[in-house]
Amino acid sequence: MGIGRSSCCALLSAGLALTSIGVARAQDASGPFTRKQQFAFSSRAFLNAHPDMKHRKLGWDAYAAGDFVLARAEFLKAAWYGDKPSQGMLAEMEWKGEGADADRASAYMWADLAAQRGYVLFVAVRERYWRQLSEEEKERVAQEGARRMADYGDAVAKERLAREMRRHAWDIKRSAWTAAPPRWVVIYDEHGVPTRIEGSRYYAPAFWEPEKYQAWQDAQWKDPPKGRVDVGEIEKVPRQAGE
Repeated sequence: MGIGRSSCCALLSAGLALTSIGVARAQDASGPFTRKQQFAFSSRAFLNAHPDMKHRKLGWDAYAAGDFVLARAEFLKAAWYGDKPSQGMLAEMEWKGEGADADRASAYMWADLAAQRGYVLFVAVRERYWRQLSEEEKERVAQEGARRMADYGDAVAKERLAREMRRHAWDIKRSAWTAAPPRWVVIYDEHGVPTRIEGSRYYAPAFWEPEKYQAWQDAQWKDPPKGRVDVGEIEKVPRQAGE
């Protein structure tokens, strides 16, 4: 597939929608969310319970600000919890040498992890990388790839995330309600301004039960945004008469 390096970054940025707008696509949270409701899913309370989302968002904030060292550190934290978009961004940054020296063999290993669930975008990036590796780089992948997979692959990362989600869900349940979620949840922004969201939406199983949460994440990334952005070489356009 002809997905260019710049288009990979452009499409990966859509991952931020999973912390806000993408929530509206969850199967058991009927109806679209308002802007204020979307804010709740980017709140500290929600993101603390979802460290994959939390550190992906922090990574993108740093990346957008041009702090590539911090971005890599945050994406690495998200990757620890199996976040495929963050693993994809680590691949892209290592391939391009953003935040550290370029390391194409390591970039491929991250791309292989990002493609583990068969998300089309990341599979395409992984295959493109492989075609460009030297024989020496491929040999290094063969030597080190299994260890990277053992540390960050789904076999261990999914359970890490599930433990965090269960712990936070239990703490919230114990402190907030006994039999059912509250009718309303109040979220405060950094200025202390409150926002109310319906409890049934905020605590929807798709966001708090690990298996359903994983299925929701898969649904987002297995059906990526349509279209394509390819950034080619800069072309000089001759001035027209009168310009």
